[in-house]
Amino acid sequence: MTAIHRFAIGVAALIALSGCRELEPTTVHLQGRVRSLGLQTPIPAAQVTVQWPRGLAGGVSTHRTNSEGQYVVERTVRQREVSCAGLAISVEAAGYATAYARYTEADCGGDALTFDFTLYPIPR
Repeated sequence: MTAIHRFAIGVAALIALSGCRELEPTTVHLQGRVRSLGLQTPIPAAQVTVQWPRGLAGGVSTHRTNSEGQYVVERTVRQREVSCAGLAISVEAAGYATAYARYTEADCGGDALTFDFTLYPIPR
């Protein structure tokens, strides 16, 4: 093998490996409050379910609100294309109707996406 062949193989290997670098992590932050209709009282322990879109690696995660009705959710992904389009959140609490929200923008909002929910009491 000549020096020219070795050089050509080396250049080809460098070009091939340049596309294999590790992807930088992207973290998406979701936050919000869950309150009842009327007096806007916080609803503690409400179940917040996030359906992650393909642009955030897909899947479902479930969380609970704190005593102030607040929730914070984070997801870190390493993907070439990150998109929040199709993100869906549902909130359930005993004695209240379930609430839903869907995010349609591709942009994940920089610092955090905020989704506040007002739940309607179910008459007994």
